[in-house]
Amino acid sequence: MKFHLVIIFIFIFVNKLNAMDLLRKNNLENFNKEWEFISDQVMGGVSSGKVELISESQKNFIRLSGTVSTDNNGGFIQFRSNFSFENQGFKGLRIKAKGFPSEYYVHIRTKFLFLPWQFYSSSFEVLEKWQTYEILFDDFKKSNFYQPSKFNSSEIESIGFVAFGKNFNPQLDIIEVEVF
Repeated sequence: MKFHLVIIFIFIFVNKLNAMDLLRKNNLENFNKEWEFISDQVMGGVSSGKVELISESQKNFIRLSGTVSTDNNGGFIQFRSNFSFENQGFKGLRIKAKGFPSEYYVHIRTKFLFLPWQFYSSSFEVLEKWQTYEILFDDFKKSNFYQPSKFNSSEIESIGFVAFGKNFNPQLDIIEVEVF
């Protein structure tokens, strides 16, 4: 029994050791420099919103909120940041989130994507209580037929969190994001 507990502890510790915190919790004072808000207004849409750092019960987290409208060929708000990973061995993202219950998306852009509408996407269903989601890079779908089907972590240039595709008032709170 003790042997099994030691193995479990080692697995968890090594897994955490090989993970990388993307919110950079030790550097939250640079939050506005590292994360940018983007809406469909860049292409003529009418969605609006904001991304902000919230402090609640002595915990800091990022909140994406606003109004998503499909009017005028629009339909998204997002926040994203640029990243560079030397390691090709990361397998996915681990996200701890809550918010207005809905489907939200992660968009990844790689160094092989040049046009603004090119990305890889995966969704996760958020509830009102904090939950942890693991999304494997192999589960991301390409946005265009001419993109490579798969990517590895060393090719990632940006990661974005997106409310997309329907008329609603999203609120997505993210307290942890890491690659593993």
